[in-house]
Amino acid sequence: MFDAHKWERDGRQAIADVCHRLYERGYLVATSGNASVRHKQGFLITPAATRKDAVGPESIVECAADGTPVHPGTHPSSETAMHSEVYRLRSDVGAAIHAHPHFCLACSLANISLTEMLLPELAVYIGPVPTVPYATPGTEEMAEVLRPLLPKHNAFLLMRHGVLVLGRDLLDAYNRLEHLEHIAHIAYLVSSTGTIEPLTKAQLRKLTAQARRLGQQISRTLLELLE
Repeated sequence: MFDAHKWERDGRQAIADVCHRLYERGYLVATSGNASVRHKQGFLITPAATRKDAVGPESIVECAADGTPVHPGTHPSSETAMHSEVYRLRSDVGAAIHAHPHFCLACSLANISLTEMLLPELAVYIGPVPTVPYATPGTEEMAEVLRPLLPKHNAFLLMRHGVLVLGRDLLDAYNRLEHLEHIAHIAYLVSSTGTIEPLTKAQLRKLTAQARRLGQQISRTLLELLE
């Protein structure tokens, strides 16, 4: 059960709760995936090599802005450098989730692009989702390949490695992840039918106006496409 007010007060509990939800939804397995929230001058993040259905608030690791653990003897996720880069480049982002949902992974492997606005939900809640070139998981390479794309997008397909989704807070990031996996599922199912016509610019302008009324973060790339 989501408790948005509780999550706002307790970032550690929020990360533990979202990890359990990600595991229950099948968006990750065993020790894969990670989640973080901005905290003080740095961020909180899931611990390394820990099953996500077993993560508790007491195991969440506090890191400085550069990803260094604040408390000696704690071990943050192997993808800490990627999360550090997110917060360094995106002052508007308060949380990030990296997961391995089936259809997002399938789209990256089958070269099915999610940069075209196929469904209203993609335009309103996320914007164009680029496929990021493959980088060795758990290394600085992940931050390097994401760096040029981070300022303009809210979500990313990571080639052979799942997704990275950003949000104002953890609930926002999780909602975007659910929307993205749903959209990827539809895109995968209809990809065999041939070319899919995206929404028109006129339709997208109406949708972005609606997104503003909803208080959504509209991706810079989508706004540039509509200029």
